[in-house]
Amino acid sequence: MKRIVCPLSAGNNPCATLVALLALGAAVTVPNACASTRPQVGGTLRVQMSERVSAIDPRQWPSAPAQAAAAERVDALVFDRLVTLDERGTLQPALAISWQHDAQFKRWQFRIREGVKFSDGSPLTSPVAALALQQSLGISFDVSATSDSVVIRVEHPVPQLLSELAAGRYFVFHVAEDNSLVGTGPFRVAEWAAGGSGNSIFVANENCWAGRPFVDKIELAMGVDFQQQASAISFGQADVVELPAYQVRRAAQRGVRTASSDPVESFALAIDPSRPGVQDARVRQAISLSIDRASIADVILQKQGIMAGGLFPNWITGYAHLFPATFDMARAKELLAASGRELSHPMPLVLFYDSGDAEARAVADRVAVNLREIGIMVQVSGQTADGKTKAPVADLRLVRQRISMPDPAAALSRLLSSLGEAAPAALETPEQIYAAERAPIDAFRVIPLAHITESYGLSPQVRDWMPPRWGGWNLADVWLGPPSGAGGNSP
Repeated sequence: MKRIVCPLSAGNNPCATLVALLALGAAVTVPNACASTRPQVGGTLRVQMSERVSAIDPRQWPSAPAQAAAAERVDALVFDRLVTLDERGTLQPALAISWQHDAQFKRWQFRIREGVKFSDGSPLTSPVAALALQQSLGISFDVSATSDSVVIRVEHPVPQLLSELAAGRYFVFHVAEDNSLVGTGPFRVAEWAAGGSGNSIFVANENCWAGRPFVDKIELAMGVDFQQQASAISFGQADVVELPAYQVRRAAQRGVRTASSDPVESFALAIDPSRPGVQDARVRQAISLSIDRASIADVILQKQGIMAGGLFPNWITGYAHLFPATFDMARAKELLAASGRELSHPMPLVLFYDSGDAEARAVADRVAVNLREIGIMVQVSGQTADGKTKAPVADLRLVRQRISMPDPAAALSRLLSSLGEAAPAALETPEQIYAAERAPIDAFRVIPLAHITESYGLSPQVRDWMPPRWGGWNLADVWLGPPSGAGGNSP
């Protein structure tokens, strides 16, 4: 169900969508609801999340993956980008209605949509958009404005620029008189909890160029642990909560509606081959063969994950079957013996994980158990991965990285970077992408473990919960209906 933009506005001028709908007698098809039910405007959507977002400001983007994903969800309530992705992952116009680039992909020009206003009533202009993007893109990009367009120049080719601009921090904003940031998105900030602690309030942007959202208000509670969220959704104290893998089946058994994305996060081991204990490729291969990925996916992740031999799940590349997840303890022991290395106490390998992530701890412990079974002693060490604290020296590092976009080239660059690997300059063809994914796996510097879904618990009132297959929110299209007649485990 999409928000309704007044057809008389030609997509440029703000309109009262409900009035337009009633005046035109438009027929609306509502998935996941009875045929006689139409979307309702109004109500307060109560949302809870575990991460804290300290500020709604694309200029202050967190480096830790989980915090960045949370910031992206919250910022998207208030801001828009030049381009966006539809439910199939196809690039679509947003604040830019068209774009073009030169043959080298070094100069891009985006024509700005006319008639768009920020939530404070000020107009969107190409200089304002250019200034916002310059601050987000950084000094390696030269962002300027013409009378109706934003021009982005860079010294090196950026063929994936569109996909990059459709995700992450690349929102358009302007600075209001009170020094707050204002956007053109579906909601505006009415109250903000300083530091991300407490409840923040977002109200509908009546003048949103893309149409008014259905709900009047969103109450967002941040910093709520998973157990509290599970209780809140069970007792009717929230409408949308996060569900970690170990709670999805439990919540469904209690009668909570659950919704899960395709696998959108990856667990992988990054191995530092400069460390003495893992310099030999046979040792690294033995580590890979000793890990029971099926147990990680089925037991640790409670069937909310799938075992992985490659960096990407099949939905993003279509060739995940070319990366088998091989489990062979006997061969692992043979390789370890052939290496001649003694990897036991008092010199165990050090495995680092994010101590703030309970699922990561469980996966790390399972990996350690498998390695001990072939004679490799492991010291599991946790430290908060907040992007600020320097990671300790470790032989193995458990990385949990979100796949934030369906473009495999752009997503691979980010994923390799998080694993400490350099992405090739050329990632333009499927063959180049496949080779770049294959290289660190074949060298056993990276060992994929599992891909995991993103799951939510929903109250019976929530209608049209249809986020992209790569996860996240789409709260502007959600509406609240009566609780009667809603049930089951589908959104």
